[in-house]
Amino acid sequence: MTTTTPSAPLSPLEELTYAHRPPQLTVLADLVQSLSGIPAVTQLFVRGSLATGTADRLSDVDLVVAVRDARLSALMASLDAVMSTEFGALLPCWRDTIVGDLGGAGFVYLLPHDGHLLQFDLYLCPDSAVDGLRRRISARLFWQETRTDTGPYTDAGARAETAAELTRSAAAPANCSTLLVQAMVLHAMLRKRVLRGQEYIAYGLLHQLHETCRDVIRTALVPHSRHHGWYHLPDEVGRTTIGRECLAELTDALSGPPVPTVAQADQALERIVRLTGRIAPHAVAALSDEIAAYRAYQSQEGQV
Repeated sequence: MTTTTPSAPLSPLEELTYAHRPPQLTVLADLVQSLSGIPAVTQLFVRGSLATGTADRLSDVDLVVAVRDARLSALMASLDAVMSTEFGALLPCWRDTIVGDLGGAGFVYLLPHDGHLLQFDLYLCPDSAVDGLRRRISARLFWQETRTDTGPYTDAGARAETAAELTRSAAAPANCSTLLVQAMVLHAMLRKRVLRGQEYIAYGLLHQLHETCRDVIRTALVPHSRHHGWYHLPDEVGRTTIGRECLAELTDALSGPPVPTVAQADQALERIVRLTGRIAPHAVAALSDEIAAYRAYQSQEGQV
């Protein structure tokens, strides 16, 4: 990512304002420049703290990307390549299960910037759903494609096909690799909330980490289970020695404090990585570089 500097001399007040601007603005400018160059993209909206002027060093970059319906599926499939090549995304995307259904699909990336990791929340929205999205959330139009025609971006058939693809994508089952990515993203979110003293949000994110630990165990040991959540977990998993050991680890996780310290949040993630290495070593091996890089960044954050 590039770092922009003022093109003209600044007054002392302007210098002070520039020095204390949110560092995420540089990332946002780079994202807009890159994403607006994709032919499928028609509009870009900023939401969250950057849109309201309340961002701090730990704030996310929240961007809504409007896409021609007929091209949304192809863009979804290429997102990881774009984010990795253009912005050095640390991990593959995590399909955001926290954001509400706004007619599209949410994704979370962790982007290195100035020695830190920034959370980038990207929401892909088909053009057919943009008006409904704008009625439901506060989003500021940041960029719009210049059009020479006045017709609709897409037809009814493309809208129906895109809606069906979004439903299929949302229903796709997780595997141990995607659950590991989920664990690292949730851990990054949890650390931020703990550092901010936001106990209620931290409580919810820790619970999601525990659910991720549970899902890794069930996915690895009873992948064809018809059950979900916490029901029947001891009966299904506790039939083998390794299963009982995993349940003991999960019990230990659940016995911890409901709102962790940063160190306890780190322990929760390490438990998931350790368990996954035992029961699904292929998943850890496939993400070994990403896990090492994530640990390095978080270790550096701990020294700040």
